[in-house]
Amino acid sequence: MKKISPFSVKLIFIGFIVIILLIGNVLINSKLEDREYSYRSALKSIEESGGGRFDSRGPFIVIPYEETVNENIGNNKVETKTVTRYELIHPEILRYDSDLTSERRTLGIYSSPVFSGTMRIHADFEFSERLTSRYRPEDAFILLEISDRSLQSKPVFIINGEEHSTYLSGTQSIQGLASQIDLKNGKYTFDTELKIQGSTAFAVEVSASDTSLSVKSDWASPGFTGFDYLPNTRNLTDEGFTAEWTLPFANDYSRHQIGFYFIDPVNVYQKLDRAISYGFLFIIVPFIVLFMFEAIAKVNLHPVHYLLSGSACVLFFLLLLALSEHCAFYLSYITGSLASGLLVSVYIGQIAKKWRFSVIMAGCFALLYSYLYLSLQSEDYALLIGSVFAFVVVAVLMFFTRNGIIFHRDNAEPAETTETENRNS
Repeated sequence: MKKISPFSVKLIFIGFIVIILLIGNVLINSKLEDREYSYRSALKSIEESGGGRFDSRGPFIVIPYEETVNENIGNNKVETKTVTRYELIHPEILRYDSDLTSERRTLGIYSSPVFSGTMRIHADFEFSERLTSRYRPEDAFILLEISDRSLQSKPVFIINGEEHSTYLSGTQSIQGLASQIDLKNGKYTFDTELKIQGSTAFAVEVSASDTSLSVKSDWASPGFTGFDYLPNTRNLTDEGFTAEWTLPFANDYSRHQIGFYFIDPVNVYQKLDRAISYGFLFIIVPFIVLFMFEAIAKVNLHPVHYLLSGSACVLFFLLLLALSEHCAFYLSYITGSLASGLLVSVYIGQIAKKWRFSVIMAGCFALLYSYLYLSLQSEDYALLIGSVFAFVVVAVLMFFTRNGIIFHRDNAEPAETTETENRNS
């Protein structure tokens, strides 16, 4: 029966160690998911208390009318009933002008942006329709669809230069602020100024043939994608942004929206999720370097040394997760990488009794952590950076093994026996 070499036994142990460390990496990823769930829950609570997403639609002139419908009540019976419907008259011209101020609200260790400010609305209507008897023009009103949670005070509608008080309209089909009007053929102008609040996003609907929106905010990270139209002009600075939308021929009232999202650059959980996905590299690459120390530099390492070194590499991700919840991501990354990289480098230097191995190991970690940071910062180029990095690792391994691999004497007994037998023959 052929005897298994000590080197083969060590490789088997190292394989088990790699599996154990990968399981540990999966557990850290599970912890990340738990922390991200807590983060999302906290954000939802902050956003709801801050007014939630801001949405506005209108204003419209609303004319109630009666319609007779047949309703099936079962047993092949049909009941005829009269229901109230609402006709919406869209404005010809609609202008939104908003000035928003943001702040961070915290819940525990988590925070999320909310905003408040003013929104001025101007609309021009032209009504020249002949109404049939089923319409009720005496009950007509002007409606601005908006949630009461988005308002900080009760506004006043100015219609044709006259102030009108407002009330909440809560019908099944339309909801928002309303004010009664005396509907006659002619032109109507509408103006109001709203004190608003919200979070997550600011959006208004394209509700007129000629619609425009102007926004000024101190939030430096707006997201304009995800809406039906991008702004015609925008100017982003570290102090905030301004943006303008102009849609002069929007005759399709299919509930198109314009606006922006409050993108939170402090959210690090997406970066952490991508970082942990690279955990396999942080186990394999240091193990390859340790293996090369054994194969070329004749350093005898025990499987326990591999286990402890790999554990320190995996714990980097746990450190990064814990620190990132309390300080900036780059500081967390620097601290975690220095702690993990230096720990393993000094440990290997102590084992080998040669400090140049510590320097080599530290250089390896510097390249590895630099590669990961670049990948996290440059998501669009992550594949390119990863491909180049993998090619460089393979090229380095091929260079150092071009003259063959010489293992430590304790691991090379079968090769020496073969050489002696060849000389005797």
